[in-house]
Amino acid sequence: MAETEKKKNWVATMVLCWFLGLWGAHRFYTGKTTSAWVMVVLTILGITAPITAVWSLIDGFTIALGKFTDVQGRELEERIPWLGYTYMVLMILTIIGSVMYFSALSLIVATILQGAGSVPPVTP
Repeated sequence: MAETEKKKNWVATMVLCWFLGLWGAHRFYTGKTTSAWVMVVLTILGITAPITAVWSLIDGFTIALGKFTDVQGRELEERIPWLGYTYMVLMILTIIGSVMYFSALSLIVATILQGAGSVPPVTP
């Protein structure tokens, strides 16, 4: 790569991670193609997609904090701190909401299954 090549844009990297993070789009954009292809393969396999989801989430936080670099180790340009913090808050709320949703769902299913095994009362 030439020295004069323009740095990669922070907003573009953030948006790619947000919407196509499981497919490694943000890594392709920043030139980290080997790890991007690993993300694609893990996502396609399906059973390993949760690994890619966590990986993408960590990348998103790293990008949001301005710590993510391109393949040359250069910082991304034109960072917008409030947008990064907004991303982080939304991801944390999404995680909390998902945990609460699945906890409630499992409680409902357990209650239904527990009730399905009981014998109805006999009335004379």
